[in-house]
Amino acid sequence: MARQTFSLEDLGKKFGSKSNKKFDNPAPQKTKPADKKTSADNSQSATAPYNFVGLPDKPLSSEIDNATEFAEHIKNHGKFSGEIILDIETLTPLFFGGNSKDSTITFSPTGDPIIAGSSLRGMLKNIFKIVTCGTFRGRTESQKKGEDFNDEHIYYRCLMGVGKYFWTKDLNKEYNSRMTSNVKGKDGKFHPAKNARCGFLIQTTDNEYYIAPSIYAHDRKTDRILIKEYEEKFNDRVQIRNDSRVTWHGREAYIITGSQKYLYDEESYERLKDKKSAGKQFIRFTKIDYVDWSKRIELPDDVRKSYEHDRNRGGVDLFKDRGILKREELLTLVKNLPEDVKTLIPCHYLEEGGQVTAFGHGQCFRIPYQKSIGDIVPSALNDKEFKIIDLADAIFGRDKNWASRVLFDDAVPISEVRTLEKSTAHPLMQPNPTSYQLYLKQNLQQTNGILNHWDKLNAQIRGYKLYWHNAFADWKANESEKLLDAGKSADKRLTKEITPLAKGSKFQSKIRFKNLSEVELGALMMIFDLNGAKSPAYKIGMGKPFGFGSIRITPTLYIENADAYENIFDVNGWKNPYGAVDAKKYLDAFKNYVQMKEMTSIWEGVMKELNAILDWDKKPSSQKIKSMSGDTKNGIDERFRQRTPLQTIFEVMK
Repeated sequence: MARQTFSLEDLGKKFGSKSNKKFDNPAPQKTKPADKKTSADNSQSATAPYNFVGLPDKPLSSEIDNATEFAEHIKNHGKFSGEIILDIETLTPLFFGGNSKDSTITFSPTGDPIIAGSSLRGMLKNIFKIVTCGTFRGRTESQKKGEDFNDEHIYYRCLMGVGKYFWTKDLNKEYNSRMTSNVKGKDGKFHPAKNARCGFLIQTTDNEYYIAPSIYAHDRKTDRILIKEYEEKFNDRVQIRNDSRVTWHGREAYIITGSQKYLYDEESYERLKDKKSAGKQFIRFTKIDYVDWSKRIELPDDVRKSYEHDRNRGGVDLFKDRGILKREELLTLVKNLPEDVKTLIPCHYLEEGGQVTAFGHGQCFRIPYQKSIGDIVPSALNDKEFKIIDLADAIFGRDKNWASRVLFDDAVPISEVRTLEKSTAHPLMQPNPTSYQLYLKQNLQQTNGILNHWDKLNAQIRGYKLYWHNAFADWKANESEKLLDAGKSADKRLTKEITPLAKGSKFQSKIRFKNLSEVELGALMMIFDLNGAKSPAYKIGMGKPFGFGSIRITPTLYIENADAYENIFDVNGWKNPYGAVDAKKYLDAFKNYVQMKEMTSIWEGVMKELNAILDWDKKPSSQKIKSMSGDTKNGIDERFRQRTPLQTIFEVMK
């Protein structure tokens, strides 16, 4: 498997056969001695098609101190209106999906391919935020998703101890601190016990959710059945590893979480001296009779939404699983069923400080880090209360306060646009911040080889994620990738056929601006000047990880003449209201403003990183920025297994 980002659960697994061979009494498998290498011992650096431009220490505020001053600001300083003509050339293949009839073709609603103005706006606003040292917000008042990042809790599960991978030690300790505790037994000694409690997730007719606890707080040893016995009893095959579901048989719900390769019958299992070596051999079950209908534990909305947003949960989704019992089924099993109960499914949940903080399918479910992404973004930049008006707010619009003063036209072809042959592309995978060795700053020398994860005290997010330029676009799927979609419906496929635009295509667009100040216009033009960058290029569209989307933009600035509306005609007819001007005056005004705000050194540091990753002429070799694809043993790159940290932009460029 190639070009995928793996989660914690993927590490160490083999993508093996789905066959489920059974043996009456096989010999337990021997394990190899642990390899105690740390991630720092791996001499080969992690590579990725992206990197991060670091966040500024503080944001640069705009000339507008508060929302009530906007009109006054326009009156006194909004002297400049005009347009910026953008001549665009594709340096690598380019692809935008979106045609209603054929999504394999780049967006071309009128027949000719275009670059939508909304795409240009999104890409250039992101660069503008970096260029102007803007805020870094996780939420907006008008959007459910974040402005600069999605402020969500990342989920994880780490059942492994030190074992073969050194990084598991710390995270396993973190996981166990929340999922287990020492409980005094009948023998007077303390024994480890799971904190996850048994319960039932219930949806009401008002579409609210709560958990009804089980009458037994924890799973009972008597409520389990050997997998082999279950298969024979119910004629239901349990697949190896990847079979997670809830299956009801009468009044009993079986919590299936996959099986081992070797399955024992009861007699041969009891003969084993070392039962741990046999691995998972049992399926636990609960019963509808265990529901404590007298108690309702509120499921907080943020916990529910966090669970729904867990992008890496590969097993049961408790809101969609086929094991959910609907009211009509429940009525046949439960006398005096509460009138508002709509659905029910068994679950396990974690109660911390009197509140449900996490829930899941089996006993050892995925839990969220206690810190969200936003919690490790400097509070001055996150600006959750919208106390700061940065330059992006001032120019691109501020929710309900004022509209945008910049408009982006679609980019239309100004030369013949060629396309490449239609072919199946590599899977377009989503970003995966569970890979904290890539998304968080790491300094193994300072931390004695221990990686920072999301709950570490000094964890710091790395910043704005941007993709490297790569002149050698490797985009066609190999045969193993195509097999990933065998038998899948169109909406479930990881790969898709696309017809990219060839490099060398030329487009033209326009940014119209209205009533900008000298500083604001200079900030807008700085997107393209980048403090004197020699050969900048930008990334837009789909397929950035495998080299698509690099474009060069040449801007020409036109300012509206002072007498534009006094004499609208000249000897040639309709008078052009705009005149071409040099942008230097406005660029200098912006840089002087940065200096006045005492942010020159911060700004220059950010610009150096941005220039480095956008530089087309000095881009790193393809080998230094390739995905850590699954072309090695067991389908997972060893650098990923070892959680080797990602280098900085300048380290990659050495």
